[in-house]
Amino acid sequence: MHVNFLKSCLITVALLLVSASVFAHHGTFVSYDSDHPVTMKAVVTEFRYTNPHIQLYFDVKDEKGEVTHWSAEGPDPAVLVQAGWGRKQTLSALAPGTEITITVAPARNGKPVGTMSNIKLPNGDSVCGLGGGRGAENCRAAQ
Repeated sequence: MHVNFLKSCLITVALLLVSASVFAHHGTFVSYDSDHPVTMKAVVTEFRYTNPHIQLYFDVKDEKGEVTHWSAEGPDPAVLVQAGWGRKQTLSALAPGTEITITVAPARNGKPVGTMSNIKLPNGDSVCGLGGGRGAENCRAAQ
């Protein structure tokens, strides 16, 4: 009986530890101000097509010519795949040096980070699947 009780306690503790990590994630809407999106012209410095969220790093130059290094997270790559933006197409479209216009919900703490809702490419297309998969104007998969 003592062994069964000990096993039950260990299983309960293990389940609590695993479930705690599930609730620890997804503070996005607390961290970012989605009511005040910011649209900027930027140059891609790095793009990571990774789980659980894609990551984009980019530089924004202000009117004085000073550069601010930004980073933004996006959806799970599976969302992009469903919208026609597979790994190869997205990495090609967002290669370092690419000039883009990006809209982000900025961090509430004022740091240059955010969650992206739209990326407009030089050819006028928008990266599909951002912003919870909602459609964007001229949203087409890269060829």
